[in-house]
Amino acid sequence: MKSRQVSIVTPTARERFSTARPMLLLIAITVIALMGSVVLSQMGYNNEPVGIRNRHGNGARALAQVLGNHGVSVREVNADQAATVDDDTTLVVIFPSRMRDSVAKAIETRANVVYVGLEEQYDSSSPYLGGLRAQRDWESPRVVTAGCQSEIATRAASLTSSAYTITGSAHGWELCFSTTRDAYGYAEKIEDGRFRAIIPDSLRLRNRAITDEGNAALAINAIGRTPKVAWYSPTEKDTLGRDQDLGTEAPFLAPAFLLTIGACLIAAVARGRRLGPLTPENLPIEVPASETIIGKARLMRSQRAYEHAATALRSASASRIATAVGVAHTADRETLTHAIEQRGLLTSRSTTLLWGPPPTSEKELVRLAHDLDALEKEIRQ
Repeated sequence: MKSRQVSIVTPTARERFSTARPMLLLIAITVIALMGSVVLSQMGYNNEPVGIRNRHGNGARALAQVLGNHGVSVREVNADQAATVDDDTTLVVIFPSRMRDSVAKAIETRANVVYVGLEEQYDSSSPYLGGLRAQRDWESPRVVTAGCQSEIATRAASLTSSAYTITGSAHGWELCFSTTRDAYGYAEKIEDGRFRAIIPDSLRLRNRAITDEGNAALAINAIGRTPKVAWYSPTEKDTLGRDQDLGTEAPFLAPAFLLTIGACLIAAVARGRRLGPLTPENLPIEVPASETIIGKARLMRSQRAYEHAATALRSASASRIATAVGVAHTADRETLTHAIEQRGLLTSRSTTLLWGPPPTSEKELVRLAHDLDALEKEIRQ
């Protein structure tokens, strides 16, 4: 029995990468999906103090959700929107000391306004305080009761005293939750159909303290009096009559855009094909020549590589003709043409078949193959 020599071919780095590509793509897709889930889970939230989109301890998301569950819609607004809210909307102003005078005057014309957070302006008497004065009390915290005629304060029943209070005695104001030194934790006024309320300590609305004592009841009853709530967090740059970005328009666009780009890149790597000339490679096993030829032919046919196939046919035919006419395989075009002419064949015909323009269709390629075969038979005969 004739022995057969078997050669072992070690895969190259490129072949190893090609084999591992599906697994690498799966890992890449998994990583991008995890990153996307993290980004999308944070979509629409921020870290703004006493903000309705802040889920952390300093935010007011819990209060906004409770109001929403009770049928009160809560939305963020800018200075222009805050100055034009309708009568069935309660405007909540966070840290009102940051407002410009023009914005503060426009807001004062609204029907329902609740000012929250006087931490930044204690010992001051801003116009929107209506004659009252912000004060900072350094006494130890203790539980205080409403002690006033306000229905909102009565429902809250009791609060933990705060360092930030209001003081004074102005006409029309109902002062509640009194501590020592004539300091109060809440004030409200209803005059000429307009409702005003002051919650000097913003901690009462924040997530980490909303459940302490009567904080939740006070905030819900003071803010949820109307079916709609406009939440305004002013800045010193806010002015009327100028477009302002709230940062809330379509917050999902940025992460969605990044995810789309990532998906396109993965699809491009997965479906991309390197176009270029066919290159031979060592096969790990012995394959019959007929199968290799058929495989290459099918590959060229699927890619419509008529020019490449025609070049292979002409090269092989020219090599066989050179052997038949007695010239070297490496002979140039003129030598081979001269040898064919000496056989009594038309030079123009052989030149067109061996070096003419490439075919542009499968039909032309088949015709070229038949004509080359006929030329070889004529030369051999």
